[in-house]
Amino acid sequence: MDNPAAGLPEDAPLVAIRRGAVVESVHRGRFVFCDPAGNVLDATGDPDAYVFARSSAKPFQALPLVLSGAADAFGLTDDEMAVACASHNAEGPHLATVRSLLKKAGLSEDDLQNGAHPPMYAPEDEKLARSGEDPRPIHGNCSGKHAGMLAVCAHKGLDTGGYRNPEHPLQRRILELVAEVCGLRDDEALVAGDDCGVPAFALPLRSLATGFARLATGEGLSDEVAGAAERLRRAMRAHPFMVAGTGRFDTEVMGATDLVCKSGAEGVFAAGSTRGWGLAVKISDGGGRAVRPAAVAALGRRGVEGLGDEAEPKHDLHEGVVGEIGPFV
Repeated sequence: MDNPAAGLPEDAPLVAIRRGAVVESVHRGRFVFCDPAGNVLDATGDPDAYVFARSSAKPFQALPLVLSGAADAFGLTDDEMAVACASHNAEGPHLATVRSLLKKAGLSEDDLQNGAHPPMYAPEDEKLARSGEDPRPIHGNCSGKHAGMLAVCAHKGLDTGGYRNPEHPLQRRILELVAEVCGLRDDEALVAGDDCGVPAFALPLRSLATGFARLATGEGLSDEVAGAAERLRRAMRAHPFMVAGTGRFDTEVMGATDLVCKSGAEGVFAAGSTRGWGLAVKISDGGGRAVRPAAVAALGRRGVEGLGDEAEPKHDLHEGVVGEIGPFV
């Protein structure tokens, strides 16, 4: 098929950084609300242009953990299933939960192949540096996802050494599930490499919103997949800290609203509501600072409350307010 992701998508100014009375910088982007059938309810910018879901796809990538029977066979708890959907901060509870998941599957952190990077939470990064230790794969924000994938392989008797390979049976199954949940044919989801070494999926922004509408409601899914989606959604909502951590937007959203949500790298955010809609946001330049104001403003259009002001103050080095970052109006 022709590459549907070629070219730049139509977008719009979503977020402005104001210093005094002057707009200093602008982040462009797009967002879309869809129902579980894939119908567009509201959109700014091109909803059909492709986007890499990145870590927003983690709840879909965790579906085999339930569908394979691994979660039941190993007696996984809700917090362990939540961390399998996480981009975590590598705070103490995150590391303990990933280790617990691995241990129940007869594995250890030595089996993780997600690569190493410093903890995302600055105090944990500083603590690790003071100890003289180098970051290990378990400190990577994707270690829970990889632990979940390894658990599926251990339960099904699949190769745990090559689980990252796109041709591995687990990764082929995940691609099928991403397509099913997001309302696509397998060949419509484009595959490249994610930073942690497993496949990353590109799909139309409206398809990501559709997937989160289905994750939240179960509508449009087979009974088996709907049941697995409900179990993961309940785990994420019961343990939002495990999905992200201290000071993170996903933790804030699931703690303050009835939504299930997951952010992704390069300015991606997706959320789903049991009221029958999903939202997908993409900041065009990948600027993470623009995600919260863009998402809060978009969610406000659906009547979502509890997330505070759309705009946040900008401070100087003396704690004085010199401007704000908020919706472009």
